[in-house]
Amino acid sequence: MRQLMRGLSAAAFGIVFGTTLGASNVSAQDAVPEIKDEYRFVMIPILAQAWFDIVHDAAADSAEQLSAQLGTKITIDYQAPAQADLVEQNTLLERAIATKPDGIAIDAIDVNASMPILNEARERGIPVVLFVSTAPQGSQFTYISNDFYDQGRILGEELLKRIGNKGKIAILHGVPTNSAHADRYEALTDLFAQYPDVEIVDEGFDYDDVQKAQTEASRMLAANADLNAIAVVDAAGPVGVGLALREAGRVGEVQFVGVDDVPQLQELMRDGVLDLSIATRPRMIGEWSTVALMLQNMGVETPSWIDTGIGYMTPDMVANGNIDGF
Repeated sequence: MRQLMRGLSAAAFGIVFGTTLGASNVSAQDAVPEIKDEYRFVMIPILAQAWFDIVHDAAADSAEQLSAQLGTKITIDYQAPAQADLVEQNTLLERAIATKPDGIAIDAIDVNASMPILNEARERGIPVVLFVSTAPQGSQFTYISNDFYDQGRILGEELLKRIGNKGKIAILHGVPTNSAHADRYEALTDLFAQYPDVEIVDEGFDYDDVQKAQTEASRMLAANADLNAIAVVDAAGPVGVGLALREAGRVGEVQFVGVDDVPQLQELMRDGVLDLSIATRPRMIGEWSTVALMLQNMGVETPSWIDTGIGYMTPDMVANGNIDGF
């Protein structure tokens, strides 16, 4: 990350002195914004939750490094809804716009429903990036994520390996309107449909909340004595499933593969509750949220999609304690 910051710093000063940067639409003839003394970027997640804490911490670390190298002060103003509620998130977004920040990074609960407000921010000259949630085609908003459909496919394939490509599966969905959760869910159902000996016997929603995930997973286990596996689509889901399996004494009997690398999931992996998690690389998402907003403030056109790739968390990685994350 420090190499990235040094590279960005050099690129920023290159722009100031009239040079070009990659795919930027900035030329020597364009009016180049001067670097200000201070910048405030508002970051709005789906809800207050451990995975988003990792994203926020990484965004703040990136802001600190950029501040030192560019001779400015970048602050991440983190505003998390208490729960995954579209009305509450849109209210926070509208309030953020009213304060005239230097940029907004948001994981939209329902990006289509929030698009009029996001467009309002852009019309007011406020740079906007989406993280995790996918920008609608043609919207021209930069979004920072991995390929969630592909991640869901990998999750499903790894889960099927653990049950011999046959058996009864429950799916624990997240926030149904969130594009990342929906893409993973679609990938899972598309994959399972290709296996005649696989049956989806139960479904539920956890709204990316660990307590709700544990409650729903416990219900699934009680209702399906012959359940072979539970598939998840968000970061809260595998934590809730792991806790429910341990409570029910069915660890190893009912299989699951994790999503992401939150501290509580790492602890469950270290305790032998699961052996694999497919991570969305939240640290990189947070870092690039700050970088992209800063680039836009310097007049640089950012890509439509910044692909952070996928990480694999295995027991050997957490054997001696929690890792910082991907």
